[in-house]
Amino acid sequence: MKKILSIIMAMMLLVTVFAGCAKSEPTTGDTTKETEVEAGETVNEIDQLPAADVAEQGYDFYDGAMTYGDAIAKLGAIPKPDKALQLGYVCKAFENEFWRMQKEGAEQVVSQLQDMGYDIKIDVRAAQGETDEQGQLAVFSDMINKSYDGILVSAISPGNLVPGAEEANKKGIEMVVSMDAFMPQIESTVGAWHYQAGQLAAEYINNAIGGKGEVAIIQGLPKASPAITRTEGFKKWFEDNNPEVKVVAVQNADWDRMKAKDIMDIWLKQYPDLKGVYANNDTMAMGALEAVRAVDKIGTIVIVGTDGTSEAKDSIANGELTATVDSFPYYMAQISTEMLIRKLMGQDVPKVIYSPQVVVDSANVSTDALEIMNSVGWDGPKFE
Repeated sequence: MKKILSIIMAMMLLVTVFAGCAKSEPTTGDTTKETEVEAGETVNEIDQLPAADVAEQGYDFYDGAMTYGDAIAKLGAIPKPDKALQLGYVCKAFENEFWRMQKEGAEQVVSQLQDMGYDIKIDVRAAQGETDEQGQLAVFSDMINKSYDGILVSAISPGNLVPGAEEANKKGIEMVVSMDAFMPQIESTVGAWHYQAGQLAAEYINNAIGGKGEVAIIQGLPKASPAITRTEGFKKWFEDNNPEVKVVAVQNADWDRMKAKDIMDIWLKQYPDLKGVYANNDTMAMGALEAVRAVDKIGTIVIVGTDGTSEAKDSIANGELTATVDSFPYYMAQISTEMLIRKLMGQDVPKVIYSPQVVVDSANVSTDALEIMNSVGWDGPKFE
């Protein structure tokens, strides 16, 4: 089976493919151009994207979005801080490894500056859970009231942090969205291209099941932009490329493992011919896997998650979970923190910056994440 290692770049930008993938003929309105290559080859193409036709796509189709590589080529080295800086990061919930990895990535950039002798600190906090919208707003408000110089934001929903963002703007606090829903109140967003993540998962599952059969989607929170756009990208890929694969069910599990397990328990009985499942994050993918394991069907149903958590990768290495779309949360947070510092030092940071992501399966799960990031131009934050 040909494996996909497609690296997400951005609209009107580059798509880099690490390993061979099945070529798909794009139809009118298709958002990607896949190219068949042998393992180890690199193919670069520029693809003009059409106007977005997906409802509530957030930043996924922002005209003028840039890849991280193009952004740093434009901006140059990071200006050294000329004053003491207190940064904040309003995360979602540390019960999810993805956000713990984001925390570690943001803290690493600050630690690097501290080692260079600069007076900079970061306060990373989260809500009590991934549905605790008011609790997250309270964390944000506390940082604003303490007049932090700059704040990273990963909103639980597109609207729950809007009051805080409006207040931060009044106080002149710089902000950058890391990973999640585009907020008009915040000038810059860094994150993976969620729509394309769904398309990558769809293409991978299509190849894994032989291009025919029933598949289903376990979705995150219904209001969350990543859940909406990953799901739409997944469905649209099959609409455009292979109607022989039917999406028979889509159900929200709210990013929760046990809810995903319960949904999968039902689907195993309701859809006995189910061949593949795409979960909007790895936590839910692991929940679905538990249900499949309980009925001794490991390996008979393709399960693909999203995020690239260590638990998911360990499961892939052990021959259980099939694949995950890895968005490198540790490095994504480093990019977000870097862009916040650039803004604080007066640089004109692009409004939307896409960070790389790849499909990870048994063929490349042992490859070090930093090695993959290096291959797409990441070499860590560089200061003047």
